Amino acid sequence: MERIAVVEDSPGEKKALTACLERYRTQKRESIAWACFDSAFDFLESRERFDMVFLDIMLPGMNGMEAAQKIRKYDSEIIIIFVTNVSSFAVRSYEVNALDYILKPVSYERMEFKLTKALLMIRSRCETSLVINNLDGGIVRISSGQIYYIEVAGHRLRYCTEKGIFYEKGTLSQKAEILEQYNFARCNACYLVNLRYIFAVNGYNLEMKNGDQLRISQPKKKEFIGKLANYMGQGKC
Repeated sequence: MERIAVVEDSPGEKKALTACLERYRTQKRESIAWACFDSAFDFLESRERFDMVFLDIMLPGMNGMEAAQKIRKYDSEIIIIFVTNVSSFAVRSYEVNALDYILKPVSYERMEFKLTKALLMIRSRCETSLVINNLDGGIVRISSGQIYYIEVAGHRLRYCTEKGIFYEKGTLSQKAEILEQYNFARCNACYLVNLRYIFAVNGYNLEMKNGDQLRISQPKKKEFIGKLANYMGQGKC
């Protein structure tokens, strides 16, 4: 789950930003969470870990550019997107390695594109690539972030991915050794799941964002739910 900070002193603009985030989360079934701050001082003093920050330029006491300069002294990775009334301000954003800016008044259409770009950038840092020797004779290179889950049946692996379904000979244990550090976990002996793509857990049933339903085994449930809770609670990629 990616964690987003909204630093905005205007109640109206803050409401617009968070409404866009809520719509994005619902429509795209994304696992994102956010927290709001009224000033740069509040945000800097919180010392919370965030993957991204929507940072208003005209803030009381310390403006957005000054805050971004301080942020960069201790965090070179956080994605900064400025929120501003003036498009010409974008020229200065390179000074703090900001990804982009959004013009006020904030609209969902403006937010959607920039948020998607930011999430892709964040997630690409937390991925590895796999080469699948597909059973049809072809070779496929795919990012771990594009894999929903891997299923094993005998010595055949079935990859369910954003690019389609692929098959390969191998063992699930071999793939788990590679992918568990990239937020994959086994929900039972047959499935290795990308925690990013879990939509809901209902008892022993696991609903994936692509609509597939998987089963959590009783022996694996405690460990699996613990890994999922840790992933969501810490806001990992």
